[in-house]
This record gives sequence, C-alpha cells and structure tokens, in this order.
Amino acid sequence: MGVRAIPIALLTATLASGCHHEPPSDPAGPASEDFKTPPCVYFKELRPFLPAALPGYTTARDEGSTGKYGDVSVSEAERVFARDERELAVRIVDTTLSNRLGEKIKAAANDAKARPESDPTAPLVLHETVGFVRYDRAQAKAEANLLVADRFVVAVTGKGFESTAEVREVARNLDLAGLSKLR
Repeated sequence: MGVRAIPIALLTATLASGCHHEPPSDPAGPASEDFKTPPCVYFKELRPFLPAALPGYTTARDEGSTGKYGDVSVSEAERVFARDERELAVRIVDTTLSNRLGEKIKAAANDAKARPESDPTAPLVLHETVGFVRYDRAQAKAEANLLVADRFVVAVTGKGFESTAEVREVARNLDLAGLSKLR
C-alpha cells in the first residue's frame, strides 16, 4: 500500500472562500471587531520561512491568507518557483487541524522508517521535524510533507521532476529550526 499525500491543497481550497488576505484596519485604532485573530500565526509571519529565491528559478507566485471558518482556523503562506517546464512550490500551513494532519504525517514517516537513507522516498527527520517523501512517476511529481514542532505543516512540491532529490534538498535547506520557535 502506497503512502497517501496529505491533502493540504484540498483543505485550504475547501476553506478558501471568505478568507481574510489582510485584516481590516483602522488607521485610528486596532483591527475591526469583524476580524478576530485566529489561534494560528498570521500568514505574514510565516513568509520569512519560505525560500526567498531558488537558484535557476524565477518566482511565479507569492500568496498567503489567514482565516477562520467555524471552529477551524487556517493560515498559510506559499511561494511558487518556475523554470522551463518545472514548478516547485513551498507552502507553510498553521491550522487548528494540525494535530490531525500531524498524525497522518507521522504515520506515513513511521511506515517508511525502514527505508535506507539512500532511498529517495526515505522519511525526513530534521530539527524538530518529521516528514515523508513520495514520488509519482506518471505525473513527474515529487513531494515532501513535513510536520515542524508538532504544529506547522510544510509541503514542498515539485512538478516536472525525475526524482525527489531537489524537493528533499529544498526541504533540508528551509529554516525549520526558526519556524519551530514561532508561536
């Protein structure tokens, strides 16, 4: 049985309607009562942990949002890079659902722990981080899904790739230690 990817894109797309991209502001005072800060980090605080640039790539998109949808809060920042027919996206998500997502990521990493480090789908274990890597040859898609400090979900996704090597390298070079200290 193969490892299933964490549906971060599905989660955020489902919740995207009504998302606050910027809090309403009043120059004379604090944000309006209509905008309540959710119990997750505001997306602008996540952005510094995305790569500013990737060698050989251009920045194609830089997006972020924070919103509360009933009992669920989601904050996400994403930067997408492009080169020729390739696309590499790095997304950081802080959500009140991180416990459930984290359980799935830990389970997938645990299922893969017997794989040798040389295996391109071996789990990633970094500073306060655990994650799994998968590759879909038919779609030329590589992805790493990480859980940082039992809170932040980081997804590094590459389209048009022949292996997981570049996705793994980008994931290893993120400031995960700094992200783990964010509260």
